[in-house]
Amino acid sequence: MKKSKLLLYSLILIQSTPIFAQSAHLNVYSFRKYELIEPVIKKFEAQHNIKVNVVNGKSKHLLSRLKQDGDSSLADVVLSSDLIQLHDHKSLLQPIPELSKWEHIPHELKDDDDMWVSISMRTRALFSRKGAKSSPPIHYSSLTQEQYKGTFCVREWQHSYNKMLAASLFASNAKSDIAWLPTANTLLAKRPTGGDRDQLRALARGQCQFALANHYYWTMMKQSNNKRDRDLANKLNIHYMLTANGSTPISTTTAAIAKHAPNKKHAQTFIAFLLTPETQSVYANSLAEYPVITQVDNTTVPFTPNISAVKQSLPLLKLATKSLPKS
Repeated sequence: MKKSKLLLYSLILIQSTPIFAQSAHLNVYSFRKYELIEPVIKKFEAQHNIKVNVVNGKSKHLLSRLKQDGDSSLADVVLSSDLIQLHDHKSLLQPIPELSKWEHIPHELKDDDDMWVSISMRTRALFSRKGAKSSPPIHYSSLTQEQYKGTFCVREWQHSYNKMLAASLFASNAKSDIAWLPTANTLLAKRPTGGDRDQLRALARGQCQFALANHYYWTMMKQSNNKRDRDLANKLNIHYMLTANGSTPISTTTAAIAKHAPNKKHAQTFIAFLLTPETQSVYANSLAEYPVITQVDNTTVPFTPNISAVKQSLPLLKLATKSLPKS
């Protein structure tokens, strides 16, 4: 009896193997949690009949794995949560075919060597409590004013989100935009611990007057299944800070094809799918991020994004890192 069951199982496995081997699939290394990109993945699978396998993890771990695996790597696509994560690792990528011809994507959001493309925009927004008497700073140049000392909740200054913000401010070429960076610690109302949502929670509980956080974390808290987070988020107002030229610094999530991608054709199909109006609408409506193309219905970016600073800020990252407090 046991031998019969074992033989039956073996026959099923042997018969199934060619089917799995021949089925279309794509392997994605994502620096973002699966639940954040799940709506996009499900739509792609349904539309293209390609199974997507997602490996989620911290950028440094997945990039290290890419390097270690070399030409035996099974990764096809790399999705970053911030462009800064891919900036120094282009040797692990390969050019995206036809990228330079995708005219619906601003050239400022495409790598000059076609190694990466931005797929969504976000900004590091300012938050305040509803009904608060203190006026929020609207311009980065205002952060040197005495009234804002000891009033902010911010995650660790050396986090990639803050580094990219600082680099974008350097790229604006206005000294007034970066004058506050050397004394950034004087802005703090408390020690910079935790992530962006922790800063928003602390603000809502009155531990500070203002907070800096990526804008989508606030939206995610408002839509959370956790009632406490929803209540806290609804106590806050959002403000989009301005540089001297009247624009707002942005950062972008990015997509790239791994250097040794075994499914290169599917990888390009997937990235092209991410940049269609339909998928960009998912980013706007489900992921609370802003699209990088203009042909998205019912989506308005509530500020003037400084798109030109995206690539201009990359060579300035080391300078930005040195300008920010270590802790």
